[in-house]
Amino acid sequence: MTAPKQPVDTSDLDVTLARHWGLEVRKALTDPWIPVRSIQSLNPTVSKSRQDGGDYHSGNYTQQVATEASWALEVSVGRKLDAAGAPDPGVELLRSVDGELGSDELVYVRWWRTDGLPDSHQGRAGVDFSSAGGEKASLQGATITLTGYGRRETVAKPTAAPVNEIQRLEIKELVTSFKLKLLSGTTSALTVSGLSAAGLQTAITSLAAVGASNALVTGNNASGYNITFTGALAGLNVPTLSVIDIVDGDPGDVVVYATTEGQPAG
Repeated sequence: MTAPKQPVDTSDLDVTLARHWGLEVRKALTDPWIPVRSIQSLNPTVSKSRQDGGDYHSGNYTQQVATEASWALEVSVGRKLDAAGAPDPGVELLRSVDGELGSDELVYVRWWRTDGLPDSHQGRAGVDFSSAGGEKASLQGATITLTGYGRRETVAKPTAAPVNEIQRLEIKELVTSFKLKLLSGTTSALTVSGLSAAGLQTAITSLAAVGASNALVTGNNASGYNITFTGALAGLNVPTLSVIDIVDGDPGDVVVYATTEGQPAG
């Protein structure tokens, strides 16, 4: 008898701790993010509604398929006061909308793992806030349920320092020339045979949406070019450059895509 495959050894893996979560909220899209502190537990969930897609001829088993999804966050916090006797602003924002209805109860929320796990999400949610009391020796806390209003987005984790946008240009097939476009601005035709990092940088920084000294280009035709947005565009999510007007080639022969999405600190 052939020996069955054995489970992979996991002794070289490190455990992760449940407490490594960050949580921030804000009322309006243009408001600054406010951290929610004194978190004691945080449990993100996604629930799916399923329908049976089977028919008379699909056999004896159902064919369950998800047709709708909802998400939620269950959060427990301690209700603490600062040195001046004021409550935590993040917790207080959530408490303040608990009795509201319609769009008045909605907040923007983002949560992410602060370790190496990739979880990082953002969405808009309604708020249920329940104070958690107890007997005389208990500590005052609260249980908060954030119920998703619309889609839960996967986003880059907030960072302590700004992250500069990096886009990559690759010439997959030798063409005669092409142009780059960003918003309403377009470069002059870039001749591939004479293209260099310096020439590409000059063309990109000549675009009104970029500007002088706001992009750094490295690389060459063979290895591809990395375009790092700096200066006034540092820490911003820059729209991806478009490749247009390819001469002696087809769409896809020259491509640009983002390898690192720019984002401000925090």
